Amino acid sequence: MEITPLIKTSFVTVDENAPVSEMLGKLKLAEEREALVYKNGKYIGILEKKRLLKSGLESAETKLRGLTMKTPLLSEHTDVVETASLLYQSNLDVVPVQKQENIFGVLHALDVAHLGVHLPEAKPWKVDDVKLVQVEKLDKNQPVAAALALMYDSHLDQLPIIEKGKLYGILSYRDLLRNFLTWSPQREVSMKFTKAMRSKSSSPDSPHLVSLPLSNFCTKESLITAKANDTLKNAVDSMCVKNITCLPVMQGDKILGILTVKNILRLIGSLKMPKNYNIQFVGLHDLRLGDYQKEDLQKVCSNESFKLQRLIHNDFQLMVHVKGYHKTGSQKKGAINKKVGEQQKYAVNLRLEFPGKIVAASGDDWDVITALREAFVNMQNELKKRFRV
Repeated sequence: MEITPLIKTSFVTVDENAPVSEMLGKLKLAEEREALVYKNGKYIGILEKKRLLKSGLESAETKLRGLTMKTPLLSEHTDVVETASLLYQSNLDVVPVQKQENIFGVLHALDVAHLGVHLPEAKPWKVDDVKLVQVEKLDKNQPVAAALALMYDSHLDQLPIIEKGKLYGILSYRDLLRNFLTWSPQREVSMKFTKAMRSKSSSPDSPHLVSLPLSNFCTKESLITAKANDTLKNAVDSMCVKNITCLPVMQGDKILGILTVKNILRLIGSLKMPKNYNIQFVGLHDLRLGDYQKEDLQKVCSNESFKLQRLIHNDFQLMVHVKGYHKTGSQKKGAINKKVGEQQKYAVNLRLEFPGKIVAASGDDWDVITALREAFVNMQNELKKRFRV
């Protein structure tokens, strides 16, 4: 199953020289949690949350330069299982999607997890099939600085906040970023902290936020949790409704651990079967294609062959025969013939062999990648007919 339906073409971009406050303002306006960072109009990475947490949210004017991390780029037709494995290994919540060397969308880890748990193989999964993260419980009266340190060490976006051993609320990374810009001393803050904010020695900037109690910033209403024997599908559905990437798993009043999107992706990625196919290319070197086009063609073949493998469940050989046809045309403009120039049309023929079977399919188009994908779609349809999928 491809990630294509999950791609969001609307996303936040920001220049590497912009201050953190500008990025947070854009994220808040767009209701997003990640931004793509650009330098001179070229994508260079995303904000690394861990570095921002380490900074303690100390200055609204801190530049994004130095807080950015590089990320891999996905093709719009990558398989969901491969994508889940990539996101888990990269520890990313969002990854850009590239088309013809341009970034045209982003993919969120939560959406990949949601699609993955709806695969037929994932139907029997329960919450306790996923490795839960064990994390220190923070008391509601502890300072924000304690949460920042714990989020930094544990790579978590949400933390359970307790009162007298019971769940009091949930503090999220998004809560901290939102309050970083909008915190007001008129909230539920003790006189001690209010006086500190008003004292002459106090700075009007946000460093005081890290000294405030967690009870002022965590979510206390409409909390969602899961039980160990809940279906993983229902748990992830709940996470999508609230747009959260972590979920406390409870047994009565006891917190068993945290269900994270990262470990859900790890389970989905484990569905990836070992490669049991060989691909042979014919005619590829006879085409007038650039090196990057040939690399793209080979990547597409690898991704699409993985999808075929999920249908066949057996060793197979695949021959990919690519041909180019040249055509010169002209069009009339008034009484003058205007030469269009030489065009090349591509035909792709696939021949798939596995024990006792030979299946063929083809596709053609003026774009070689489009022709290749058409051939693979036709091949999948032929296999589905044979296996009655």
